[in-house]
Amino acid sequence: MFRKKAAKLIATVIVASIVASIFPVFASADSLAYGAATVGTSSLRLRTGPGTSHSVVTLLDEGDIVVVLERTTKEWYLVNFHGQQGYVSVPFLRDVLTAENFNAQGKVTGDRVRLRAKPNTTSDTLSTLADGTVVTVIGINNGWYKIRYNSDTGYVRSDLMKIVAGQKAAIASSKAPSKTPVLSPAPDANLTLGQQVVEFALEHIGYKYVYGGASPTKGFDCSGFVTYILGSFGVSVTRNASGQYRDNGVHIGKSDLAPGDLVFFSTNGVSVTHVGIYIGEDEFVHASRSGVGVVISNVDSTYYDGKWFGAKRVL
Repeated sequence: MFRKKAAKLIATVIVASIVASIFPVFASADSLAYGAATVGTSSLRLRTGPGTSHSVVTLLDEGDIVVVLERTTKEWYLVNFHGQQGYVSVPFLRDVLTAENFNAQGKVTGDRVRLRAKPNTTSDTLSTLADGTVVTVIGINNGWYKIRYNSDTGYVRSDLMKIVAGQKAAIASSKAPSKTPVLSPAPDANLTLGQQVVEFALEHIGYKYVYGGASPTKGFDCSGFVTYILGSFGVSVTRNASGQYRDNGVHIGKSDLAPGDLVFFSTNGVSVTHVGIYIGEDEFVHASRSGVGVVISNVDSTYYDGKWFGAKRVL
């Protein structure tokens, strides 16, 4: 009997070793991102440990987004901010969600990492990312980062990616809370008008798409988003996308784009069907479609480059 049990145990160990050699071992749950939270106070200390006796890594500003890696205690979270890891006091955080939209840069930390269509290991692979690939992170969902890479939007396991820069607070999640704050632009004298428009527009990333919508409380369609953002700076434009292309501003070439310019696209090749606000570095912010909301896209991506219609300068 003893020999049979011993043989069975040895066989089990051998099988487990074979399986481990064939399949990659997932990182522990602690290395996966739990969610995200917004800093609710100014000068919040990011510390090296869970307690006020630990040294300060850096100070966080109100509105900053932190990625929550671990709920260490009821009073402290282990978080990542701009690639720096440390602990913050829970009472000074707000909007702790399992899925929060934000805007950051991430770097792939494994070779041949799969970009999945959904946040699970059984969904379709959209593309394969090499070690060191830099992508735009736009959200978080149950341990997976939602990212944009070229023309694809999908998910990468958070233990296979590092946030390196640019975490920016989103005012609303894609679920669009019933009480959405109405924002007002806070002009920075050091920025051009176009840059001020861009900064204000980026604060609306994550708002829901609603056909006919033109306000933070109701949501936005593409032209409603442009109308609202520009109107906040006293710039009046025609309400629909085709009218904005026809009536407002002056025509400019794609190579002459500057922050604040309007970019137009056509899905039928004949007339304007979509509009957004150029933000620089070949990217624009726009109210995309139902289920997506206000996001950033690349004008030279496979999808949008093929549907490019023109650009107008209205500022």
